[in-house]
Amino acid sequence: MKNLIKIITTFFLIGLISCDFLDVVPNDTATLDHAFSNRSVAEKFLRTCYSHLPDPTNPFYYPSYFTSRDEFDYGRENRTGNTVAGLISQGQQNANDPYQNYWSGSQGGNSLYIAIRDCNIFLENVHIPKDVLPDERQRWIAEVKFLKAYYHFFLMKLYGPIVLIKDNLPLSATPEEVKAYREPIDECVDYIVELLDEAIADLPPALPDPTAEQGRISGIIAMAVKAKVLAWGASPLFNGNSDYKGWVDNRGKQLIPDTYDRSKWERAAIAIREAIDASHETGLRLYEFNKFSGGPQTFNMNDTLVTIMTIRKSITEDLERNTGVIWATQEAFEDGKGGNSYAILGNMLRQFFPFLYAADQPSGINYHQASFHMGDLFYSNAGVPIDEDRNFPYSDRYGLRRATPGDLHQSYIATGETSINLHFNREPRFYASMGFDRGFYELATTTTDGGASFSPFLKMRELELKSGHMGYMVKKIIPFESSGSQNDANKRYTPHDYRFPLIRLTDLYLLYSEALNEIKDQPDMEVYQWIDMVREHAGLDGVVESWAAASKIPDKPASQSGMREIIRDERLIELAFEGQRFWDVRRWKIAERFWSLPPTKFNLDLTNIEKTYLVETYAPARQVTFRDYLYPIREYDLRINNNLVQTYGW
Repeated sequence: MKNLIKIITTFFLIGLISCDFLDVVPNDTATLDHAFSNRSVAEKFLRTCYSHLPDPTNPFYYPSYFTSRDEFDYGRENRTGNTVAGLISQGQQNANDPYQNYWSGSQGGNSLYIAIRDCNIFLENVHIPKDVLPDERQRWIAEVKFLKAYYHFFLMKLYGPIVLIKDNLPLSATPEEVKAYREPIDECVDYIVELLDEAIADLPPALPDPTAEQGRISGIIAMAVKAKVLAWGASPLFNGNSDYKGWVDNRGKQLIPDTYDRSKWERAAIAIREAIDASHETGLRLYEFNKFSGGPQTFNMNDTLVTIMTIRKSITEDLERNTGVIWATQEAFEDGKGGNSYAILGNMLRQFFPFLYAADQPSGINYHQASFHMGDLFYSNAGVPIDEDRNFPYSDRYGLRRATPGDLHQSYIATGETSINLHFNREPRFYASMGFDRGFYELATTTTDGGASFSPFLKMRELELKSGHMGYMVKKIIPFESSGSQNDANKRYTPHDYRFPLIRLTDLYLLYSEALNEIKDQPDMEVYQWIDMVREHAGLDGVVESWAAASKIPDKPASQSGMREIIRDERLIELAFEGQRFWDVRRWKIAERFWSLPPTKFNLDLTNIEKTYLVETYAPARQVTFRDYLYPIREYDLRINNNLVQTYGW
């Protein structure tokens, strides 16, 4: 058993050579018989398997934040433009030394094949410690099978066809045996689902002790991930994608099918519904904010503000009270290598937090913002796209308008202040998600009269508060409990950490509507039911009712193609700023529509109100082609393993 930890042949499977093969917990242990000698050290190895989870609280290394500029933007600040994410957003991804390299590990990405190797080591040796109870051992095995599946899934989302590491190869493996292939995408999906099914069978549906075990994997989490894996396999990027027709390896295998298969959506629909039903059985439901439980800052909130708080706190509420979150990030813990499993979420939130007061210039806040293009995304208050709403002044959306006393917008925009038509008559999720010039930014420290009023409003014009903003701030993911104060120079911003959601119940509802729409020739009440529950939660009428009452295309929900567009828009709105958009627009194969939008801003001229809202681009648009949907493999890795084929187009 001694020195079996030197199973570095797994590296050759993916084209790597590494000297750092003693990186398992405990980090001063070089033998597996010690690493699994008793329950305590085996549990540390279990934590190592968890510690590889990609960190969604790091916006520079996690793929879904700044690799494009259609949801988040970093303006003209070099501090982000020169990060690996910023360079990808400028079209500088490359195959020589790829940014966010989660394959072999470099440029902001940790190799998930090392994570898979550690999972395999655990599964091969967890039988050794004698002081682990059978039920506990069975649960640990199921958790690690889930993690192994998830690491393969994350790689699949980034790279498409991947190498499947089902077992670590022995030291006796021949050079040819270690030169593995990328497997066709359908085989990847099937293997990941197989692992998840094995895990689900032995995981508790919900965590037996949620307070003590937060971050551990439950059966509901595994079922939700299975649903998403199958949805990916059924989506346009991997299901009938003619762009990859020529992607064939040296065995003659086509890696992504160019023929569409509807049955993949049928399979996905079954898994999604099973995950929803199981979630309901464990007590999950869409979160509703109770103003009387929010402290003295909220008990006088009107129904409008309660809806806003419901939308925001569906993300930021403590997990003990948040009934709508299926899976969220773990608490930071020591990973055995001198680091934590996750960065502190507050570090990311600080960079999105707004300047609120004239004296407010603490370093480290307000570096980043919502993209200008998000201003058009959210619906009108009639629940339809603003360019479809018969009554919304879309062609004059940048025209000036003053918020008057008694206006319906007195909960959103400071009375007597001038903004633009685009900021009036929008749906609640716009006001819950976006901070904009002359709009309120609800925080515990800016709320007065028990939630009946707010002060101050945002001042985002040039020279005001030295902000120099491009147009919008992110509000949705900033907790209401965060502190913004003008009285203490050292505490002008105090973050409120929370567990960032990875999968919410609304995600599954919308995914189920999407799957049902794809397997039916024409949408019906079953398709509408699940999306309408999400809309009702956001304060909107149902799809059919809203389009009939307000849209220039009143029969749009009656066709499969029309409903497909509605469902996609609903996902982009409902899950905005949650790290989901990047993945969705790729699997739908519509990223070119968004990633090629030019970086844009308002002029925000303080000295001339007529010029304040002039729209201008400030950087070149990114040139996007089909190859940008999947990441390249490092050329060096291809030279080490000549059975690997490069991602098509690279």
